[in-house]
Amino acid sequence: MKKLWMLLSVLLLIVTGCATTTDGSNTFTVGMECGYAPYNWTQPNKTDSAVAIDGGQYCDGYDVQIAKRVAESMGKELVIKKITWEGLILSLQSGQIDAVIAGMSPTDERKQEIAFSNVYFMDDTTAFGVVVKRDGPFKDVKTIHDMSNALVSAQIGTFHVKLLSQLTDVRKVENLKDFPTMTVALQSGELDGFVADNGTGQMINASNPDLLYIQLDGEQGFTVTEEMAGVAIGINKNNTELLDEVNAALATIPREVQQELMDTAINSGTFSTGNFFDQVMTILANNYQSFIRGTLTTLGISLVATLLGFLIALFVAITRGTKVTNVIANIYITIFRGTPMMVQAMILYYGVSMLIPGFRWSNLPFGNILAGIIIVSINTGSYMSETMRSGIQAIDPGQFEAAKSLGFTRWQTMKNIILPQAIKNAIPALGNELIVNVKDTSVLNIIAVTELFFVSNGIASTTYQIFQTFTITSAIYLTLTTILTFILRFVELRLDKTKKVASSYPTSVTDFKSNNI
Repeated sequence: MKKLWMLLSVLLLIVTGCATTTDGSNTFTVGMECGYAPYNWTQPNKTDSAVAIDGGQYCDGYDVQIAKRVAESMGKELVIKKITWEGLILSLQSGQIDAVIAGMSPTDERKQEIAFSNVYFMDDTTAFGVVVKRDGPFKDVKTIHDMSNALVSAQIGTFHVKLLSQLTDVRKVENLKDFPTMTVALQSGELDGFVADNGTGQMINASNPDLLYIQLDGEQGFTVTEEMAGVAIGINKNNTELLDEVNAALATIPREVQQELMDTAINSGTFSTGNFFDQVMTILANNYQSFIRGTLTTLGISLVATLLGFLIALFVAITRGTKVTNVIANIYITIFRGTPMMVQAMILYYGVSMLIPGFRWSNLPFGNILAGIIIVSINTGSYMSETMRSGIQAIDPGQFEAAKSLGFTRWQTMKNIILPQAIKNAIPALGNELIVNVKDTSVLNIIAVTELFFVSNGIASTTYQIFQTFTITSAIYLTLTTILTFILRFVELRLDKTKKVASSYPTSVTDFKSNNI
């Protein structure tokens, strides 16, 4: 037990030491989606205007150019963190980032949570409209009164929801998380249209010839308030010194330069053309490096976390046997099996930063990946603990009594007699957990782990060609799970020479032979 406490103490010193050492670094860490063109987007290749982000990708766009100028004015090194829209404000409040530069409007609701700089982009011709199908029933819409009975949505958590309420007689549906999701919902027929700002609408229009952006302005168009027309930089409410520095930096960027940067961002998009398969191949050719890195990250996290989860399950199985350890094990299993892994990831990633002053996962090398491995391991361990318990209970109780009569201690009995049999029985379940983890690591996108889904979402958010992008992603996931399935079957048969066929198939693969197909 003393060794365990010493180990934990050393790990705590390492973690807090890393945080303290790097917290005072001369960096300006900015959070953005890197998936909201033309404000920000992800690209696979390095360019003069782009900034490197985690996962070997690069982020570019209007927000990036503003962030570079602000950082340069403050004499700091710019660091960009790719974070989902839902996690931006939470990351700022927990200290993971210094600022949010993500095309965010300073609405009254957001001002209650964070402080905002002066506006860094205000287009005098700012306008909003709707994206509809080019050959659909609402292609001739000209005013906010022309979409009667249409199914219309807006991005959740944005003021676009207020604009949606200005459309008369529409059927409002559940607001969706981002523009790629709304784009694919419109193309699939689940929506008749969605609200978009002028820049984003034009980008979606350019990349999807089947869709049409219609600007709704003038007397019969959207009523746009001042807070909707501009975007500002989000700063932690307690950091007034940084707020002043940012405002001073923004004052050095004239309106003409801002407009020039925005025009460059809008016109910089290159989109694949041709039929569906041509577009798929173009996306793959342009982004294959990102897909490879995302796949390796997914595979690495899944393998390491499954192995660690297995060790946790073994520890729980060995230590269970007393009232105290049984209670502790039951609490652990109940909590981690009873709550979604995405929620656990958010609590671990953001909660720890809030609880420990000065600590940032982002200050640690591969901090978000480390957090992802920890949470997947603990979650996997909770499920495998029950698998191990079932494996132990399946063993004849007479073996315990026989070992006891021979003078074996509980540890010797578990180590030499029970666990070898239980582990062999648990191999199929272990394979299932690995397959599940390959797919479930996608929830780690909430803490900006650049696994396969997160990378794919970034590509889809940049190209706005969602079906094409996720066709590639689906093929990669299917290939991964199929290969792993056959490897695990091979391992199972090698460990148990008495078997002629594997006793269990992971749930992702159909056992054609046993089903007589």
